[in-house]
Amino acid sequence: MSDGGPAIRVVRGGPLVVEGSAPLTRLERDGGGWVLSPALDTSDVYALCRCGDSSTLPFCDRDEPYGCFDEEAPSGGLVKPFGWELPDGTRPEIALKPNGPVRVAGGVPVRDDSSGAAVDAGERVSLCRCGASRCQPRCDGSHKIVGYREPR
Repeated sequence: MSDGGPAIRVVRGGPLVVEGSAPLTRLERDGGGWVLSPALDTSDVYALCRCGDSSTLPFCDRDEPYGCFDEEAPSGGLVKPFGWELPDGTRPEIALKPNGPVRVAGGVPVRDDSSGAAVDAGERVSLCRCGASRCQPRCDGSHKIVGYREPR
């Protein structure tokens, strides 16, 4: 899928499958900004829940072919890039925003699993993990409306 660096596959109706050397961190508030927590314990391949119903959040608790939720075709417009600064600004990052999306930065490729098409992520993208976004796999802020909360 990639040249050995991190890459993300968006499984239709399922999780975000992260492959390669991709440490997963959490974003935490630090005054007026964000910092990255130490990396969570993951393997070289892991699946991040995208429906919000896993008992092992942030990870998907189902086996392939997953079938976590009925994913509708995107019905909303594209969302504006989000504004968070990387601590070092260069390395790829995959981070969980508290009660919100998966933030991806640093040029990590994101591809649709069924078609192989690239998700136009650019340098930064927020990926849905509540299952309610109208522009899947991107986050449109619906987690705030549906009250998505991740257990800590």
